[in-house]
Amino acid sequence: MFNPQARWDRSLPQEESQDELFNESILMSCLFTKGRPSPRYFIWRNKLYRVKRINFFWQKQQGREVLSYFSLETNQGTYQVCFLNIALSWKLNKAINV
Repeated sequence: MFNPQARWDRSLPQEESQDELFNESILMSCLFTKGRPSPRYFIWRNKLYRVKRINFFWQKQQGREVLSYFSLETNQGTYQVCFLNIALSWKLNKAINV
């Protein structure tokens, strides 16, 4: 018997994501240890967010620029931020479970 739900060419239903995507500039206070930034707190939309823990760190090459990504845990939620090494600026990319 043919089962249309079993077809390989149908996409699976996606779970509802609570992630919010942004690409906004933020002010960041961080320490640089051995050339690697270590975020301490950031200001986004006139609100201070203290970093409790750095969950993940990864880098991505984009042309000449190296993008350093951080998953930061704060009391308000988890945020993904990015340091752009040529522009020397920070961006907030994503708010997770906020």
